[in-house]
Amino acid sequence: MESASSAPTQASSAPSTSVPGTSIPAATTTNATSSTPGNDPTAEQTPMEDIVSNNVVTAEAIARQNQTVVEEFQYLLEKSQHLFAGLRDLPPTGAKQWQPYFQKTFEIFSKLWRFQQQNRFVLENSYGLKRWEVGEIASKIGQLYYHYYLRTSETNYLQESYIFYDAIRERRYFSEISEMKSPQLMIKKLRYYARFTVVCLLLNNRDIISTLKKELEALVNEYITVYAPSDAKEWNLVVQEVKSFTDAEKKLHPVSSAGSYLPVTRRLQTSKAISAALDKEGPTSTKLRLQEAILVGNSDQIKFSELTIDMYRILQSLERETQTRGSTDTTAKDTAPSAVATAVAAGAANETSSSGANPPIKEEPSEDTSIPQRKTAEKIIKRPNPHKYLLYRPTLSQIMLYLATAFKEVSSDGALLIYFSAIGSKRSVPDLSGAKGYRGGIATYSRKALDNSDPEQQSISHCLHPGDLLPFTRKPMFLIVDSDNSSAFAEIPRVFNHPFMSLLSPTEYPPSIPDPTQIGGLFTLFLHAPLLAFSFICGIDRISPETWEQCSGLVSQAEGKIAELMAAPTLDKSLRRFLQDEFLRQFMIRFALCYIILKAHVAFTEPKYLPMSYPALPASVLESADVLTKIRSMAILANASCFSFDEPAATAAPENNTDNNNTDNNNNA
Repeated sequence: MESASSAPTQASSAPSTSVPGTSIPAATTTNATSSTPGNDPTAEQTPMEDIVSNNVVTAEAIARQNQTVVEEFQYLLEKSQHLFAGLRDLPPTGAKQWQPYFQKTFEIFSKLWRFQQQNRFVLENSYGLKRWEVGEIASKIGQLYYHYYLRTSETNYLQESYIFYDAIRERRYFSEISEMKSPQLMIKKLRYYARFTVVCLLLNNRDIISTLKKELEALVNEYITVYAPSDAKEWNLVVQEVKSFTDAEKKLHPVSSAGSYLPVTRRLQTSKAISAALDKEGPTSTKLRLQEAILVGNSDQIKFSELTIDMYRILQSLERETQTRGSTDTTAKDTAPSAVATAVAAGAANETSSSGANPPIKEEPSEDTSIPQRKTAEKIIKRPNPHKYLLYRPTLSQIMLYLATAFKEVSSDGALLIYFSAIGSKRSVPDLSGAKGYRGGIATYSRKALDNSDPEQQSISHCLHPGDLLPFTRKPMFLIVDSDNSSAFAEIPRVFNHPFMSLLSPTEYPPSIPDPTQIGGLFTLFLHAPLLAFSFICGIDRISPETWEQCSGLVSQAEGKIAELMAAPTLDKSLRRFLQDEFLRQFMIRFALCYIILKAHVAFTEPKYLPMSYPALPASVLESADVLTKIRSMAILANASCFSFDEPAATAAPENNTDNNNTDNNNNA
C-alpha cells in the first residue's frame, strides 16, 4: 500500500437552489392579478374557477419538484451504496489503484449528505426518510474516514470519523430502532457502537469509551433477550473484548488521589532539544526517513477488532500528535483536516420541525466535513507519518507478501520498520543442516494443519525465521521483536551493507511480572510510554499529579541525555543514520532507557531479563551515570524502593507531598 501523496480533492461546490437534474424552477405561489373593488369600476374580478385552476397548476409543479428531489436522492443513495460496497474489493496496496476510488466515494457521499440536509423536509414527507436512515449515511461517512486513516496513517481523518460517529449518538439517530423490532436494524446499531468504540480507543478518549462500553453491553443484552439470535455468542465476545482491553489499560495507568487518570503522551511529539543534540554536525545530504511499517500481532494477548494491545501501542507510537498551526491545544475539535463540524442552518431547522419538541441535541456535521479538503489540509502542519500495515495473526505467505510490497515502496532514502509481537517457535531437535538463520523464530498462523503431519515439520514450516528477512535487508531495515524467542533475530548478518538494527525484548521476565497476555508486552510498553512501564514495575497505582509531572519531566531529561550520548562520533555509522528519523530515534532512545531502568531494578538480575540490540549500543549510553541519576531521582520522587543503585543518591530527596505516596509501591518486585 502506498502512503497517499495527497488527500482526495474537495467535492464540487454546493448545488444551487434549483433541483439538480431538472430545469423546473423553485415553486412559487401564483397570485391572480386583481384591482381593488371600487377603485376601477371597469375592472372585473378573477373568476373562482381560474383561481382554483392556478392553485392546481402550482400544486402539480410542487409535486413534480418534490418527486424530482426524491429521485435525485434515490440516485445518490444507490450510487453511494454501490461505491461503498466496492471498497472491500480494493487492493490493500498501490495508492494509484485505491485513492481515485476513495476520492470518487468521498465526493458522492458529500453530495448525498449535503442534499439530504437541504431537502430534509421534502424527503421526510414525500419519501418517508427516517432518522435511522440519516444515521446510516453518517455512519458510512465515519467508516469511510476510518478506512482512509488506515490507508494513509493520517490521524486527522481519524478525528473526522469521530465527528460523524459522535454526532450520530448525540443526535440520537438510532434511538427509535429498538421500538421498530427489527433485528437487522438492531445489528446496524450494534456495529455502529463497535466501530465508534475502536475510533475512541485510538483517540484515547477515556470518558466516552466508558460510556460506550455500558451502552453497548445494554444493547447486546437487549438484542439477545428480544431476538434470541444465532450470533449471540459473537456479540457477547465483542463486549468481553472491550472490557478486557480497557481493563488492561486501567491496570497500567496510575491515578491521582481523586481517582482521575494522569496524562500520558502516546504519540510522537517533536523534541527540539533532542533534535538539536543530534544535528550538531549540520545537515546531511540525504536524511533517512521511515516510510513503511509492518506491525504483526500473533500472540495470545487480549485484542479488540483484530488489534492486539501491543499493536495498539506501537501503532500510536508511529503517529505524530495532531496539532493545527498556531495552536497548542491538541483536543479533538482543533485537529480536523476540514472545518470542525458546524450546523447547517437549514438542516438544523428541519431537524427541529420534523422531530417535535425534543431536548437540545448536538448540531449536525456540515457537508464541508464529509470529504477531505486539500485546501484546508494545507493549513495543517505537515506531519508525514509512516504508512502502516496491520497484520493480525497472518500466515507466513501473507507476511512475505506484505514484506515484498512494503520493500518495493521504500525509496532510496527510506527505511522499513518491522514489528513482531508473537509467540516464539524453536526447533525441538538440533538443526544439523548448518544453515544459519533458520534455527527458529516466531510462529505464524496456520489455517489448517495437515492430517498425520509431523509436528516438528509443521513448526519449522509455519515459522518466520531470521533468514527469511535477509533478502529485504537490501534497503535500510529497523526490526523490533517482542517475543520469548527474540534472541533468534540477533543472527541476521549485514550481507548488503545497508543500515540494519534490531531491538529485541527479554526472552523471560521475573516471576513478579504478570502474564503479558493480560497487560501486553513490557518491552513494547517501554517503547510506547516509558513512564507507564516504570510505574508498572514499581507497583505504583496512585500518585499525585505534581509528582507525576515531575517524573514525566525527568523521563524527558533522561531521553535528551541519551540522545546527546548517541550523537557522539563513536556511534556506529549505520545506527547514526537511523537517528535521522524521529520515530526510529525515539525507539532507540527508549530502548536504552528501558535497559538502564531494568538493569537497576532488583528483580531483573539475569541477562535473559534484559533487552538487547544488534548492533549493540555503546557502554557510554547504556551505563551513563547522568541517566542513572535521573532514574534515581524518579525513584525517590515516586517513593519506589525496588531499585538498587551502585552509588548513593547524589541529590537530596524532594519535599514530600501528602498525595505522593502509594500504599502499594514500596514492595520489591
